[in-house]
Amino acid sequence: MTGVGGSFSGKLWWTISGFLASSILRFSLNIILSRLLAPEVMGVMLVVNSVRLGIELLTDVGIEQNIIHHPDGAERHFRDTAWTMQVLRGLFLSLLFLAAAPFLAAIYHINIGIFLLAACSPVIGGLHSTAIFVLVKQMEVRRRNQFEMGSELLAFFVSVWLAWILRSVWAPAVALVCGVAIRSSFSYLLPDPRQTFCLDSEIRARIIHFGKWIMVTSLVMYAATNLDRLYLGRTIPLALVGIYGIARAMAELPTNLARRLGYQIIFPALASASQGAEEREKSMALTRFYFVLTVSLGLGFGAGVADWVIALLYDPRYVSAGWILSVLLVGAIFAVLSNINEALMLGAGRPVLSSLANAARFCTLALWMPIGLGRWGFPGAVLAIAFTEICQYGYIGLGLWRMGKGYWRQDVVAGGLALATLGGTCAVRYALGIGMTFPQIGGVVP
Repeated sequence: MTGVGGSFSGKLWWTISGFLASSILRFSLNIILSRLLAPEVMGVMLVVNSVRLGIELLTDVGIEQNIIHHPDGAERHFRDTAWTMQVLRGLFLSLLFLAAAPFLAAIYHINIGIFLLAACSPVIGGLHSTAIFVLVKQMEVRRRNQFEMGSELLAFFVSVWLAWILRSVWAPAVALVCGVAIRSSFSYLLPDPRQTFCLDSEIRARIIHFGKWIMVTSLVMYAATNLDRLYLGRTIPLALVGIYGIARAMAELPTNLARRLGYQIIFPALASASQGAEEREKSMALTRFYFVLTVSLGLGFGAGVADWVIALLYDPRYVSAGWILSVLLVGAIFAVLSNINEALMLGAGRPVLSSLANAARFCTLALWMPIGLGRWGFPGAVLAIAFTEICQYGYIGLGLWRMGKGYWRQDVVAGGLALATLGGTCAVRYALGIGMTFPQIGGVVP
């Protein structure tokens, strides 16, 4: 069936092009904000966004995953019940956020008003139409990416305007809430966006039954991927947190692309019964191979020239983000493979294995990051974060081994190519006498 390979290739390129457009917007916004606002402001928002994300994942029963997974997920009664649960959950989380604001402000020494404003985002975000999720179920990758791009483009201009006018921490805080409101509003411009309140007990039970492990997975994944921000936000100066955030945001770009590919293509394809399993497997294996090969090559080269990239794009206040980015990109090589592999677990209906893998990742990071910070200072903490990504690949690999799945040969080739590219880039720099990025480790601007 020629449509299968073409279909997957087309969806892959729409996913990549949509992600690249989104990343360019976010990257450009990051650069603009870094020039208009102080590093301390960037550090504050890194902490606030991490806290907000954690609160929003509480009671997450995977509304999107339920709509994708259940055969009748796109039907009106199912969607209205899911939407009602989503709205009620958003209201509950906003009230919880408001109650926690004084405690959070005291812990992180951040203006309580910033947390109170951010507390509005869960209820506003919960109002968006489930039409967004139906696009994923129907694998309408082009339309989904167009929707996300339109929302982010308007939010980009709002953020820049607020930063130019306010020049304070209130600019990104207000922009955060505006961005959530824009996305929720735009969702009602999608096909069949209508929603009404409904709580069908049978559908609600099905959503909770399937979503219980989604909730555990989401919480554990959040803890595993945001522990560094929350921990560093309390243990190092906020200005240094802002510098770290610059490098972290750049290092997460390939990881987020892998996650989007997994959730927009691999997971819905495996959850669908519209094609033969063998044909789907062959198409995804080929698509996956080209993707991980290309990304691994880029990550290896990027890790070798990260200091140049930072020096080119940011002012001298952020120069120490160069070596941080190099170290994090080495970890990203394994993080990309982990995220692609994790979608196989979800598509096979085994979210429990993903939860266990992310729990192990959290424990690894919780153990080694304080040890690294205590013995070698901030550089030790950064090295621990990269080391945890390597361990996470092993944890995900154990789960796939139990399922009898995995693309081990592809992963070995991709990982070897990335490390060889990194080694070659460093060797060329050394031979030309222009230094290397890794000897700069520890060169932190106070």
